[in-house]
Amino acid sequence: MTKKRNKRYGLVVRAGMFLTLAIGIGCTDYSPKPRGYFRIEPKKATYMPLSLPSLPYSFDISQEAKVDSSVLAAKNGWVNLTYPELHATIYCSYLRGKQIGQSLQDSYKLVDRQQRIQDVQEKVFENPEKQVYGSLFLLKGDCISPIQFHLTDSTDHFFRGAVYYAFEPKADSIAPVTQYLIQDVMHLMETFNWKE
Repeated sequence: MTKKRNKRYGLVVRAGMFLTLAIGIGCTDYSPKPRGYFRIEPKKATYMPLSLPSLPYSFDISQEAKVDSSVLAAKNGWVNLTYPELHATIYCSYLRGKQIGQSLQDSYKLVDRQQRIQDVQEKVFENPEKQVYGSLFLLKGDCISPIQFHLTDSTDHFFRGAVYYAFEPKADSIAPVTQYLIQDVMHLMETFNWKE
């Protein structure tokens, strides 16, 4: 009799353990972790003058930016500022002469093309002492070019810049980078001078 009791008792214990395990596994609410992104914290910006005598303008750039001189040889007054650690580039173009009106219209058209998809905030910039006038455009959302701007003396010079990322951006994930680049572009605009 005791053998049968021990056998039944063993079966009951095993069944109880199996039932406890099944309930324990079935009651856990498992969900996979959402995809994460690396934390991005750009260094505090320190600025220095852009020292290229061949350019018809000058401004201060961040020490994090590198000047891509390959464009200088191809186009007079054009320059690209790359940020290797941030995987971003500011493409800058320059025109001089009677094309100022058309260049301004083209600049607004380039922003308008993206405006259909994104929300755009325009900030007007004026520095009458240096004869520098322009606009800064901040495009919201997952935009590959979230910062665009143009500067002119309203008669002879026109300078345009646009920040482009080297990857498909997610606005909320790269917000610190965009904020850093906005500050750099604003500093560029505030220190901008025509040489002639």
